[in-house]
Amino acid sequence: MSWIERCYQTYENNITEVGVPSVNCLGRELPVLLPVGHTSQKVHVEISLTKEGKFLFARILRTDEMTTIIPCTEESSARTSGPVPHPLVDKLQYIAGDYGKYGGSKKMMWAEYLKQLRDWCNSPYGLPQVRAVLFYLEKGCLIEDLIEDGILFIGSDGKLVKKWTGAKEETPLIFQTITGGDQTEAFVRFNVDGKALSNDTMVWNSFIQYYLSILKREGFCYVQGRKMLLSQLSPYKIRNPGDRAKLISSNDGTNFTYRGRFNDAEEALSIGYETTQKAHSALRWLIGRQGISIGDQTILVWGMADEQVPSVTEDTYGLVKDMEEDDPYLDGPEDIPEFDKPIADTRAAFALRFNNAIQGYREKLTDYSQITVMILDSATPGRMSIRYYRELSGSRLMDAVEDWHRNFAWEQCYRKEQKEKKGKSVSESIVFFGAPAPKDIAEATYGVNVDSKLKQHTIERLLPCITEQRPFPRDLIRTLMYRAANGIAMEPWEAKKTRGIACALVRGYYHRNKKEDFSMALDENCHDRSYLFGRILACADQLERTYNYYFSGDVHRPTNALRMETIFTQRPAKTTDRLRKKLEPYLERLLKNNKSIYSNDLMLKLLDRIPIKEFNNDPLSELYLLGYASQRAEFFKKSNIDRSIDANNE
Repeated sequence: MSWIERCYQTYENNITEVGVPSVNCLGRELPVLLPVGHTSQKVHVEISLTKEGKFLFARILRTDEMTTIIPCTEESSARTSGPVPHPLVDKLQYIAGDYGKYGGSKKMMWAEYLKQLRDWCNSPYGLPQVRAVLFYLEKGCLIEDLIEDGILFIGSDGKLVKKWTGAKEETPLIFQTITGGDQTEAFVRFNVDGKALSNDTMVWNSFIQYYLSILKREGFCYVQGRKMLLSQLSPYKIRNPGDRAKLISSNDGTNFTYRGRFNDAEEALSIGYETTQKAHSALRWLIGRQGISIGDQTILVWGMADEQVPSVTEDTYGLVKDMEEDDPYLDGPEDIPEFDKPIADTRAAFALRFNNAIQGYREKLTDYSQITVMILDSATPGRMSIRYYRELSGSRLMDAVEDWHRNFAWEQCYRKEQKEKKGKSVSESIVFFGAPAPKDIAEATYGVNVDSKLKQHTIERLLPCITEQRPFPRDLIRTLMYRAANGIAMEPWEAKKTRGIACALVRGYYHRNKKEDFSMALDENCHDRSYLFGRILACADQLERTYNYYFSGDVHRPTNALRMETIFTQRPAKTTDRLRKKLEPYLERLLKNNKSIYSNDLMLKLLDRIPIKEFNNDPLSELYLLGYASQRAEFFKKSNIDRSIDANNE
């Protein structure tokens, strides 16, 4: 149960954040670190009372005011369809004594609600402001007061209207506020003597002390290792307010829950009430602030002292940008260099930014920082599982992250950003030298329309490679190689993205799995058969591109090299001969017009470097991708042809 202990300690380390609201950089409301015995709920109506419990007025809450901290019991916090009242803030069916009179269709729980509230008020922990709510609700006229105050609306039959049927422009605010437009589903909170009870720490503490006093089940907490009041039900709403999945559940005593090992759930696991409340609250808080959601899958990396940790799901550009936004005083170029700048300068400039970002993270994460990495997923709406869990020191995590971004790196051009130019927002391509994001790897391997479950499974497989420096999966490399070789079947942008990601992963695969290093620059001393064949393919491609540039006028026409790339990887010797024959007319016209045939001369030299016994039709390895890409980049530096083609594509 390490995750519970880590979450519990995180809660204790951030106790000053309890109940403090916050928003992210986009202004979106973030989950609050909740007090023990409390949950959060979207509330629609606030009623103001005097300290004697007299109705003053009511108002409908704005969207940014709705999220409310409310007291809850274990049963009410886990309620689904069963009618269990919350102790203070709840729906009309629980708190309104005239719910049935005005047409409420659900089971009325007013008596049960009042009994629970009276017990709290009559305990040694009761407060005058809570008693004021009790005095008011005992009158049983809540809905009547809300109707008179213009908050709720009745029809000609004297019953609450469940759906507005009038003109759309005349729709009352209450119908716009509640999902589904049924005003009988409204949640109500209270303001007593000018102070909202939902923000009153005295009310929070009063309920916590009262509820702990009525809990009876005591036992040994497996997390804290001591006797304390035990939890019977675990909270939900972990990943988002609508999440019904639980991490801990034992509500099935007849079928397969215990599988003959235990007589009851407590023998399998017992957790203290405060322990589970604090742990789940911390987990919910962390996910809301820094969790990454991909469908039902949630990836979370956090430090127990709330340290700034690098995202393990970002590409290198995103990692650098995140650090620079959090620490604007880092040295480095202000902007990513553009396409028209030399590649060497671009790589050096981005490397400087990357080094600064890594150094910034390392200053915040040390050997003593305790970092946790977790993947949560749910197979069904009610059950959640931890698919991956690791505890690392800060320095070890940084070693792994830096190794990933340095060695699984290649030129990537798939990012786009909105920038202001002459008063207009335009989309600009971003070039960076680094590792791709796991999400982009999954899409490059299986296509942009990859099934969500396959994408989540792929990301789950990649995460240990990033956080623990585990070997890279061989099957992903082969699948990505075959797809990159079939770029002719993709849109140009997707083919370019797939090839860039493939090269990055092949380079990292050889570094990590085979202890062989390949640079992003062209390696003239590499004699690997597949690498050389990749360079030969690039030469054939360049020769036809040169011809198209000077004579055909169609610079976007796919070359024979790209059309035949898939078969080239399977039968390289035979396909090379076919390519040479197809290139003969182009070569003849280039010679006739005194145009450069450098790529043809280089191709002949490369063919001579392949030993006779290796010039065969054995399939190429994934190293051909590095040979092709490196040779293409070398042509790009020396020729204006590719620059013109790329500029037209952009």
